[in-house]
Amino acid sequence: MAQTDTLAGVKPTRKTITGRLAVTAAVLTAATLTGTGTAMAQSSAEGSCRGMSPNIIDFPYAGAVLVSQSQSDPGAPFVNIKSGGSLWGDYETQVTLNWTNLTTGASGSETQSRSVGFILGKGASITFNPHTGAGVVRTDFSVRNTGLVTQHVSCSKVSDVW
Repeated sequence: MAQTDTLAGVKPTRKTITGRLAVTAAVLTAATLTGTGTAMAQSSAEGSCRGMSPNIIDFPYAGAVLVSQSQSDPGAPFVNIKSGGSLWGDYETQVTLNWTNLTTGASGSETQSRSVGFILGKGASITFNPHTGAGVVRTDFSVRNTGLVTQHVSCSKVSDVW
C-alpha cells in the first residue's frame, strides 16, 4: 500500500517535502526576525555578588546579577539582583546601583531595599530599569545586608546596551 500525504491526499515526493520545509523555515525565520517588540534579548551580563550572611551561621549571601534588554525600550536595560533566603528568617538587604555609560559618560544611581526571607519561602529580588542610553555600561553594586550584624558586598559588571 502506498503512503499518502494526509494534507493533499497524494503520495509525498522529495520536491513537496523540500518545498514544505523551505516554507516552514521561512516562516520561522520571519517570526524570529520580526518578533513582537517586547521579547527580551539574551542576557548581556550575568554573574553574582557573594559575601557572608548578616546572620553569620547561615547560607552565604549570593546575589545573582542579570542584565537584560527589551526591544521595546532601547537604552534602558533591566538590571536584576536576586538573593537566596536565610535559614533563620528575615534580614534586610539594601542594594545601590551606580551605573556609568563608558561610551557617553552619562551616569546615575538608584537604591532599593527588600526583606530577605526564610530559605523555603522567598529570597529578595530587586530590579532596576536605568535609562543608561546605548553604549558600554558598567554597573557597580553596593549591597548592605543587615541582620545580627551588618555585612557589605560589592561587585561590578560591564555590558553592551543597545
